[in-house]
Amino acid sequence: MRNLLIVPIVAALAVAPLFAGPGVAGACACGAVLTDERLVAVQETALVEVAGGTQAITLNIATETQATEAAFIMPVPARAEFTLADGAVFTELDEISAPRVEYRDVEKPDGEGAGEAPPGSGVTVTDHVAVGPYDVAQLTGADSGAVAGWLATNGFDLPPDLAGALTPYLAEGWLVVAVRLTPEEEAATFEGGLPPMRFTFPATEPVYPMRLSATAEYAQPFRLYVLADHRMNISNPAPGDDDAELTYAGWVAPGDLADYPVVAELVTERRFLTRYDALFDPEKLTDDIHLTQAATDDSYRAVVVETRYVNGSLFGEIVWWVLGILAVLGLFMWLLAISTRRVRH
Repeated sequence: MRNLLIVPIVAALAVAPLFAGPGVAGACACGAVLTDERLVAVQETALVEVAGGTQAITLNIATETQATEAAFIMPVPARAEFTLADGAVFTELDEISAPRVEYRDVEKPDGEGAGEAPPGSGVTVTDHVAVGPYDVAQLTGADSGAVAGWLATNGFDLPPDLAGALTPYLAEGWLVVAVRLTPEEEAATFEGGLPPMRFTFPATEPVYPMRLSATAEYAQPFRLYVLADHRMNISNPAPGDDDAELTYAGWVAPGDLADYPVVAELVTERRFLTRYDALFDPEKLTDDIHLTQAATDDSYRAVVVETRYVNGSLFGEIVWWVLGILAVLGLFMWLLAISTRRVRH
């Protein structure tokens, strides 16, 4: 992994401009993305690892944008170590935790195709992009002015609503990690998404920052994995909105991960994996996600029922043909018996 620049706010504000041009903000679940072009869509997937008073957040943000320059800011409760992440971890986690698919066959009227699944069925799989270079500043301060100053120095204007959302974090003693992002290849864009990032910091009470998402323009799909010693519950950061849906809960052990080498690097002993999927309304977001140990370590896997439209079965058609022939033969025998009786009389 590449070593990255992590500096205090005083040094950060002295850095020469890294970007030129206006900044466009887009809030995601744990942080905010500022780019030189508008973000069309955002989907966030995160893995939270909790072990021995340390918390790690591995983050993947999928976007639809033509931006060639970007900055990412994220509040953290303590000084964080920033490293590059392997996006393949989410592909493997998606496979491990995929819902079980059950099929319900429904016969179609004659003349229609068979075996077509209805639109939107199945499990969504998130795409990932190659990791590129970063420059990182870890910011402290009593208010959001320091963060706004660093971003302005680097060519990005922090919108007032986003600055306001940072202020409570800074007042509570949190820090803000600011990351300069540039595509790995010249003239490339972030159309496929931002490269995966990993933040590690001490934490006595596991938390996933969400309050910046209150500045988002629309609800964003959010998937959260938790890898801990036990099954973990999560709080609802948006009172009045639906709770996150539990999709998977189960033990994972090194011996079970031969087909998942990236996840295996994270699981050196038996651990519990929990997955939640959610779509939170930004207008209802008022808190972060707090993680607590569940009362039991019960396993769970969601079930997705897919409807398969099929033509009537061949066996059923044969049965109907046989029944029809027997009915005709029965009618013929009955008529023959009546005719024979009449002849005798």
